[in-house]
Amino acid sequence: MAESLHFTGFIRGVKYNARLAETRIERDPKKVDFAVFNVNTADSYGVIRFLDTEIAYSKWVSPKRTRSYPFARIYSTYNASKILTIIPVIKDEGKDGDLDRIQYSTISWMNLLNVYIVLGYYDIAEKNINKTQINREKLTNQKFNNQFVKSQIQEIFAYKQSALHWNRNLFEDRFVDIFRRSLAAYINISNLTNVKIHSQKKIEEYLQKITNDFEEFKNISLRGSLSASNREIATSHKFEYLNTGIKASLYIENYLGGIYHLTIDEVMYEEGIYILQESKNSTKKSLPEISDIQDGLFKLILYSNIDSLFLNGEKVEFITRLKLTGKNIKENITLPCRLDQLRDFFVNNINILSEQEMSTIRQLLLESTSNQNIRVEIGANN
Repeated sequence: MAESLHFTGFIRGVKYNARLAETRIERDPKKVDFAVFNVNTADSYGVIRFLDTEIAYSKWVSPKRTRSYPFARIYSTYNASKILTIIPVIKDEGKDGDLDRIQYSTISWMNLLNVYIVLGYYDIAEKNINKTQINREKLTNQKFNNQFVKSQIQEIFAYKQSALHWNRNLFEDRFVDIFRRSLAAYINISNLTNVKIHSQKKIEEYLQKITNDFEEFKNISLRGSLSASNREIATSHKFEYLNTGIKASLYIENYLGGIYHLTIDEVMYEEGIYILQESKNSTKKSLPEISDIQDGLFKLILYSNIDSLFLNGEKVEFITRLKLTGKNIKENITLPCRLDQLRDFFVNNINILSEQEMSTIRQLLLESTSNQNIRVEIGANN
């Protein structure tokens, strides 16, 4: 197994212009009044209006951030002045499905990027009667307790301190109670649907550990994150084209003295510079989907704002890069670039790239020129 790298970094603050954010948030957002807001029927992201105040919101369908691109939705709200994101504390899809719970690394991301967390729980669900699932212990169509979510949103509207302060208090003071509400709700769901859920004994043991010492929540999550990181280093990804890079752990310290652990998907070393890279690939199209690209950019928001990066105590030079690979692309291009270079790239790929894909690349050029230390590389996946 390849050995992962362990970086430390310092970050003073985050400044970023999300140019690939969808225009309806920036220019003509669909706003919903708080009085009629329902997290279960609302769009996956948007703007909530309360009196003369607005907050951009996004929602997760699972606390596991590799499902359904929650980072892409947060990215789409990132240019708003105040942002919140709604996350289920647990999601149990039934005994034959997945069981996910929120991780400390998710809290770290939100703290560093000044995103307020709303912790929700599901209290309604149905048995999955899809013909391929009907004989399995599976739940579907899960719904949040809307009133519980709205009560936190109302508090955030009136909250004057930072997202870091809100999130810290939320997890230190209310996390265990919300976790227990979720467990009780799933027992009720199981009784109503006759669907078996995961054993709550181990979940209770986990909850007891973090009840006794909240630091254990951080430790359990970080051990799991590091273990997953090391496993992925040894895994062969046929379609990810990550042959030249390895995983790396990153401990970031901010000016408030907080230390946050994250995992960088790919690090390379070229000409004396370390490249912190997110890679996205499409096997069917010339470019990955917008949600895929936005997911990668969201991570670069943080990496590109690192003031100084250290490896084994020594300061190193670095850049951040989003690598996009797709089907049949001719030649490579790295953004930012001159306009004539971009025109030549479009001419070479005139029958390959769609108008929408070329528009996306133009927006990515603006993204790379509007923000420091950002590169976007586009090329073929063969």
